[in-house]
Amino acid sequence: MKMDKKKIRIFGDSILKGVVYSEKEDRYIPIKNNGFDRLGDLLGVEFQNSAMFGCTVTKGKDLLQRAMANGLHCDSVLLEYGGNDCDFLWDQVAADPDASHLPKTPLEEFDLTLKHMISQLKRVDIVPILMTLPPIDAKRYLGHICRNGLDKNRILHWLGDIHNIERYQELYSLRIATVALETHTQMIDIRSGFLARKDCSSLICNDGIHPNEAGHALIMDLLADFHVMKIPA
Repeated sequence: MKMDKKKIRIFGDSILKGVVYSEKEDRYIPIKNNGFDRLGDLLGVEFQNSAMFGCTVTKGKDLLQRAMANGLHCDSVLLEYGGNDCDFLWDQVAADPDASHLPKTPLEEFDLTLKHMISQLKRVDIVPILMTLPPIDAKRYLGHICRNGLDKNRILHWLGDIHNIERYQELYSLRIATVALETHTQMIDIRSGFLARKDCSSLICNDGIHPNEAGHALIMDLLADFHVMKIPA
């Protein structure tokens, strides 16, 4: 008797959407094959990818609620957020580097929203899975956001230290791990998989924040290694 494939729905941002930055075209483009079809065949799982470029956890919560209202027919949901949430409105920072500026989603709001999504899924017996963030390159990213004329020195004045970009993004990745621990939610540690590689920097696009095609291939390998993806019957 043929068994139905287990279904995993993905809610996240451009990382799991399979988007890379093309320096030649100076724009973001989808990679031709982000690997989920091959991964699904390998694991015997059917993936439905609802990740969206630029999505924050707040927008993700709205998308999840809409999907649940329409009937969310899956066994598990992979939640991948934080990369956009921890980002700042750099034009406002450059315009007033002595002011206080908040990220798109403050850390405590990020924490509470993620927990709310987890609670919603568990309430309807859908298994939530979290994912840590791949690392970024602060120097490349600052160069990227200033490429069209933003004053790098004014942004550096506000930052104090260019590596604060990396540290702040790491703070969100660490909070994902904390939320997983506090809510007894399973988690895929993508970040450690990148950091363990001596060629980690070569896995990141020239924009400093998106994994390139080799980085996406590593993400697929890390997902494949995560045994929870093989959801038991």
